[in-house]
Amino acid sequence: MSAVNKLSVQLKKMKADDWKGIIKLGLTFIPGKLWKLASPRMWVVSEYEALARDNGYWFFKYMREKHKEQKVYYPIEFDSADYKLVKQFGNVIPFGGWKHFLLFWAADVYIGTTKCYGFPYRRICEDLVQWKLTGFKYVFLNHGFTRGYSSIVDAKETNYQLLFTCSEKDADIIVKDNGQSPRIMRCPGYPRHDTLNDDILNKKQILIMPTWRKWIDYRLLTTDEQKKENMKKFFDSRYYKCLNGLVNSERFISFLDRNDLSVVFYFHEYAQKYSKYIKPASPRIKVGTTSGYSIQDLLRASALLITDYSSVVYDFAYMYKPVMYYQFDVEDFEKYQYAPGESFSYDEDGFGEVFFDEDKLINAVEKSYKDGFVMDNKYKKRVDEFFKHHDNGNCDRVYKEIKKIARK
Repeated sequence: MSAVNKLSVQLKKMKADDWKGIIKLGLTFIPGKLWKLASPRMWVVSEYEALARDNGYWFFKYMREKHKEQKVYYPIEFDSADYKLVKQFGNVIPFGGWKHFLLFWAADVYIGTTKCYGFPYRRICEDLVQWKLTGFKYVFLNHGFTRGYSSIVDAKETNYQLLFTCSEKDADIIVKDNGQSPRIMRCPGYPRHDTLNDDILNKKQILIMPTWRKWIDYRLLTTDEQKKENMKKFFDSRYYKCLNGLVNSERFISFLDRNDLSVVFYFHEYAQKYSKYIKPASPRIKVGTTSGYSIQDLLRASALLITDYSSVVYDFAYMYKPVMYYQFDVEDFEKYQYAPGESFSYDEDGFGEVFFDEDKLINAVEKSYKDGFVMDNKYKKRVDEFFKHHDNGNCDRVYKEIKKIARK
């Protein structure tokens, strides 16, 4: 049984902010249910508190442009950099505000991209969803690819009525390795892929986009002692040493100079606060931040992607552009974050070559540049076999599937 189901365990974890969340949920319960009686077909689309750049944003944009008859709302912090992206579509509400809490009880369908992060108070709301006390249908738009077991899609840890993927292989892994029922699986493609194209391609730009590391995650640290210890682990890690080493490599910078190339280095959202500690030795290498860059624009504009394990690789490969995996800490990653599964292998299923050594990686980058930054035919074939749809109709298919379970 999932720990999230055990009331006694959750009560022991209670903090002051949790009680505030419970009070707001209690105060909005009856008004929310009355609102639902008056307006029974409302949908909520969400991502994180301050973000609008994944499948949730693109699906919300589609809904507000193509299906204005449907009441759909998007919660986000109004002081976030992404607020300006969604406010133009209307029906945008403050994340964690009273209307957000009311909609938690009033919505007919709740549509999210990352497990429970779109709820007005995640920790408590997650339990209510698990205990089936909310009254809405929970739809998981998803945001990445499942290489094996993942708590995000584990049937014991979730309560989805629909679960979307972009690939039949992904759907099979979610069913086989995570226990989800085939009945809730759908493969319409990801909404964000509808607008992926190369109309702003810059053949002179390389993108380095590593994912985060669970064992040096700063987001839930509260004490100064915890934060100090975490920073020590960060600076001692291969994560910092290898990434900072790459952007300071004399050989790599010389290659960029000789060929008039530029690089954007962009940390995963969960690691963005570490950006200030990456200090490139060349002005040709820019360190990107959430407020300064759109991830989709970075993917569309860049000619080559260097990543480690990030699922952003699927967006890049979707455009048939070359990918390289730099997995400098594979032992730690598989031990502490994402254990390897039998259903996926980077060598057999990935969209590019895997490297563990900086010099070999740079060799491959130089060769790819000489070849015109073109994806090898072997990987193009994998792209064609992996993605079920390649036709810009993903949003429409997602909408039609949700309509089937929504209140008529």
